[in-house]
Amino acid sequence: MSAPETGGVSWDVVMPARGSRPGSPARVVFECPGMPARAVPSAVGRRLARLLREGKAPEAGERLDVVVDELVDQCARERVEQLVSRRDYSAEELGTRLRRDGYPGDVVERRVCRARESGVVDDARYAASFVRSKALAGWGRTKIERALAARGVSLDALGDLSDELLSEDDELARARELAERRVRSGRGELRSLVRFLCGRGFSPGVAYRAARTALGDED
Repeated sequence: MSAPETGGVSWDVVMPARGSRPGSPARVVFECPGMPARAVPSAVGRRLARLLREGKAPEAGERLDVVVDELVDQCARERVEQLVSRRDYSAEELGTRLRRDGYPGDVVERRVCRARESGVVDDARYAASFVRSKALAGWGRTKIERALAARGVSLDALGDLSDELLSEDDELARARELAERRVRSGRGELRSLVRFLCGRGFSPGVAYRAARTALGDED
């Protein structure tokens, strides 16, 4: 159903085809040769389609542009609220999700900035939670650092808390516990243990010390 012509140009919304990749945009198309379609996030397309069904659609032109811009910002804000209600996000992760959903760069930047200003997104809080959970899962410092970097966060965001959460003693204790489990399960060859621990993100030095301790060879 297209917007009725009342002296202006009518328009319609074309939603992504079923089975399209996530983030595929909807398109606002105009029934006038030469007027290019406007791509919008699918969430915005659904709102515009509802306006058409309810007979509340604005005419093509400046008023439609204003309505679309307002809907883009509103849907982006609601998407942020939806995402952070499920789990914590880093600023970069949140921006990536919004861009994947089809929101334009300026809207993404504005919404992420406001999320940071309001405390909804906090990279230091995110990093602390991430480090604690991955340390409990048996990850070493190197693996944790790489995973955080992939999410746009540096351990520097933690300040002094970084050394507290990832102290050398705790790192060695975690590596030793993992090595002892391997030994108890019959996989107790030194080089194999060291490779395993390095794969979990422990430094070669920590891995070697932990492996030797687990094997009862601390001389």
